[in-house]
Amino acid sequence: MILFRQERHRRLFHNPLKNFALEEQEVEIRWDPLLGHQAIFNPILEDKKRLFFGEHDWDLVKRLAEEGRSQCFMCPEKVRSATPRYPEDLIPDGRVIRGECTLFPNLFPVGLYHAVVAVGEAHYRELQDFSASLLEEALEASLFFINRVFGRDGEAQIAAVCANYLPPAGASLIHPHFQVYISRESPPFVARVLEASLAFYLKWGQNYWEALVREEESQGVRFLARMGRVSFLASFSPLGSNEVLGIIAEEDPLSFEDLDNLARGLSAILKGYQALGYGTFNLALYLSPRNHSLPWFSPHLRIITRQNLYPAYRTDDYFIQRLLGAELIIMPPEKLASSLRPYFTQVEPR
Repeated sequence: MILFRQERHRRLFHNPLKNFALEEQEVEIRWDPLLGHQAIFNPILEDKKRLFFGEHDWDLVKRLAEEGRSQCFMCPEKVRSATPRYPEDLIPDGRVIRGECTLFPNLFPVGLYHAVVAVGEAHYRELQDFSASLLEEALEASLFFINRVFGRDGEAQIAAVCANYLPPAGASLIHPHFQVYISRESPPFVARVLEASLAFYLKWGQNYWEALVREEESQGVRFLARMGRVSFLASFSPLGSNEVLGIIAEEDPLSFEDLDNLARGLSAILKGYQALGYGTFNLALYLSPRNHSLPWFSPHLRIITRQNLYPAYRTDDYFIQRLLGAELIIMPPEKLASSLRPYFTQVEPR
């Protein structure tokens, strides 16, 4: 039913770095069980990770943060006075405030609704400093906003909570923030996932995401942890570097009784990413259309690392990803899972 398809090919060539000695290298191709997306792995690349990602320079991040701090409208002295506000009939007081987190309209929206969530008061954070309680506040503010929009605008159909952290991941500001994207129609990738999930359900009579959790938990090598009704696992054929999935077994997609567990798992992943030498990430939390509980779809989180930040860093997104639609694996998902798994026992208690 769920096929973890992979192929290995061995190739010979004379390597000039080894005095033209004959060398054999292996290339492994994996296919995503739902979408058929390809991920490609050459074990040699794992040993040369620094050539691809460099060493993340937290001192450089701190310096850039200090240079931009005076202009940052997400810092506490400005976020509740200088940011835009929603109309009172949509959001009382114009902004959503949860603890240290403040949600407000994006000045340059790209969706039917497009909000920004300032994640905490600190102008910059290392990945290990994203606490579970802080992430829960940010997620709670985001879901409250989505519920308000869905309750008042019949055109709003699709919602996602997303994040770009630091410039290599697409962020224009250093200050940590989430973005809430709401649209009339599904973005292309979301549409693919929904269509494939429905097709799997019609063929097999089962929810793909629930079946995936059962299969991965039984195999164990990529399964990270189950926290309440949220299951975390390393993707077999990732859509981005070091991808982790958080799959939510939730009857009411936006009530999220296990929101704390989603935040605790996300905090563990970020701590693990930093321990592995990464400092940037993208994430997306995909919700069920229009807050409907669907038998064939489960809300889920995807998070990936991006290129590290250092002077003259290179992009990690090139022809393989953008023009061929495949992904390059630097660390096998099974090894990623074994590296991240310990951090799920270290997150803040509930």
